[in-house]
Amino acid sequence: MSDRSKFLIGQMSHWVEDLSRSGRVEHLFELEMWLKSFERYFRVSNQPQARESSHALAIRSFYEEVALVGHAVHRVTQLCTRLASEDQVNQERFDKYVENYLRDGDVTDPYIARLLHQSNPQAGLALLREGFEDIYLILSELTKLSRVPYATFQSIGRLIYREIRRDEHLALLMDNKFKPAYDRIRSERVLEVTRRIEDKDTRRLLAKVFLEFFRLLHYLEFTDPKNRQTDELRTTVLIFSLISSEARTMLDFIQRGMRTLNLPQPLKDTLDSFVYCIPLELKKVIHSELSDLYFYNRPDAVYMRIENSHGILRDCFRQSVVQLAQVLEPEIEGKEIFPQFETKLEQSLALRESLVHLLDTVTLFQRTREEDSAEELKRCVAEFYERSLKNLMYRDWGGFELFFGEILKCESIPGLTQISHRFETYLVTLLREVSKRAVLQEVLSE
Repeated sequence: MSDRSKFLIGQMSHWVEDLSRSGRVEHLFELEMWLKSFERYFRVSNQPQARESSHALAIRSFYEEVALVGHAVHRVTQLCTRLASEDQVNQERFDKYVENYLRDGDVTDPYIARLLHQSNPQAGLALLREGFEDIYLILSELTKLSRVPYATFQSIGRLIYREIRRDEHLALLMDNKFKPAYDRIRSERVLEVTRRIEDKDTRRLLAKVFLEFFRLLHYLEFTDPKNRQTDELRTTVLIFSLISSEARTMLDFIQRGMRTLNLPQPLKDTLDSFVYCIPLELKKVIHSELSDLYFYNRPDAVYMRIENSHGILRDCFRQSVVQLAQVLEPEIEGKEIFPQFETKLEQSLALRESLVHLLDTVTLFQRTREEDSAEELKRCVAEFYERSLKNLMYRDWGGFELFFGEILKCESIPGLTQISHRFETYLVTLLREVSKRAVLQEVLSE
C-alpha cells in the first residue's frame, strides 16, 4: 500500500470516528448507499423493468427515471450538510461569499479551486454538495421537457459518476466494501457460531456472506414504505437496483468460494440453494412488483408494490441468514437472530389459509349469484393479490394476475359466474400444490 493510500485511510478513519461519537454515522451509511445506487441505476439491466432491445431504449423517454434521480441527488445534498458540523457549514458559506465577492472575473470559481486543493473528507463533501446542487438544477429543468432521450439519461449518469469520483476520499468510501462503524453481523448468536468455525478459509467465507446479508438488510430499511413520505416512495427504486446488483455480486462470490474450498456437503447444499433461490426472489421484485412502477398514479398502489418488494427481499435474506446459521448450529431458532422472524412454515400456513378462504368465497358466490357475494369475491381476490400473492411461487403469479384482471373488470353476474368456474379449478390446483410443500407435510399429516 502506498504512503498516499495510508494517509487517506488514516484521514477517513479519524473522520468516521468523529461521526460515530456525534451520532451521525448512519448518515454516512445512507450517503454511501445513494452514491452506489447511482452507479448501479444507470445500468439499465439493474432497473425494475422488462429487458428492452436497443431499438426500444432509443425511442423510449427516460423522463420518470430522471425525476427519480433528481430526488436522490437532492437527498445527497442534504446528507452532505448533515455530515458537516454547523460551524463548518457556516464557515464554508462565509468563505464562498468572500472568495466569490473578491473574484476578478476569472472563469474558475476560487471557492471550488480551494476545495480541489484541500485534502480532507470534509472538503470532499463540500465539493460533492456543490456539484450535486448544480446537477439538481439541471435535472429540475430536464423534467419540464416532455421527453428525455436515452442518450441524455446516460450522459447524466456519467456526469454524476465523475462528480462522485472527483474526490479521493469519496472514491475510497465507495471502493472499500465493509466499514467497522456500521457494517457488522448484527446478531450475537450468528457471531458465536461463526467464530467457532475451525477452518480459517471457511470462516472467512461465511463471515463475508453473513456481513453481506446484514448489509443488504440494512439497505432494505431505507425501502420500508412505513418510514418514507408518499412522494419519496418511487425513489426507493434506486435502492432496489443497488440491492439487486449487490446480491448478484454476493452470489458470484459464493460460487467462487465453493469452487476453491473443500466445504462440508450440508454447507455446499445450503449455499447452492442461495444461488438458485435468491435470483428468483430478485426476479419477483425487479421484473414484476416494481416493473412499470413509474406509471402508477395512485399512491396506495405504489405503496403496496414497494411494501411487497421490501417484504419479499427482507424475508428472503432473513431466511437465508437463519438457514446458514442452522447448518452451523441446528438448535438456533430464527427468532434468536431476528425477533420478528417468520418461518417458511408460518408463511406457508398463512398462504394455505388465504387460499382456502378465497375458495370458500368463490363457492359462496356460485351458490348465491348475488351482487353482495360478487362484491365480496372481488374484495377477497384483491386482498389476496395485495397481501398473499408474494408467498406463491413466482411461476404462479402470472396465472393469478390474469384471473385478477378478469374478475375485477367483469360487470355482470353471468360473466363472473363463467370466470369463477375456471377460477375455482385453478384455485383447487394451486391449493393442492401449496399443500405439497415440504414444510407443510408434517403439519397436514397430523
